[in-house]
Amino acid sequence: ARALISKRVDLSLAQWRVLRLISLDVAHASTALRKLMGIDKSQFSKEIGAMVAQGYVETAPYEADRRQQRLTLTDKGRAAYAAIAPALDARQAHLMAALTEEQRSVMFAAIKALSEAAQRTDFDSDKDLTA
Repeated sequence: ARALISKRVDLSLAQWRVLRLISLDVAHASTALRKLMGIDKSQFSKEIGAMVAQGYVETAPYEADRRQQRLTLTDKGRAAYAAIAPALDARQAHLMAALTEEQRSVMFAAIKALSEAAQRTDFDSDKDLTA
C-alpha cells in the first residue's frame, strides 16, 4: 500500500487512512478518527498537522465538543483520494480473492477479537510473561 500511495501523492500510510475515513464519512471528529485508527494523540496530532500544512485537510472546532476538531477534505484532499482509492481498492480485492470465504471469516473474527482485547486495560501488566 505504501508503494502505491507514494507513487501518486506525498502522504504516509497513516495520512491515507485519515483521508479514507473522512472520504467515506466514517468519522469527521478528531477523537473518533484517532480511536478508529488506533494511534495515540501525539502521533495523530502530528499526522493531522502535516496534512493541514500540505493542504489535504482543513480543521474547524467541532460544534458538539469544542475540545475536538472537525476534519474535512480540501479540493487537494479529494483529488488525492480519487487518485489513490481505485488502485488500493483493486489491491484489496486482489488480496481478498486469494482467500476462501471461510478464511476471510476466520481472519475478520480474529482481527475483531484482537482489536477488542487491545482496547481492554484489565490485565495484569506485572505478570511474568517469560514463565
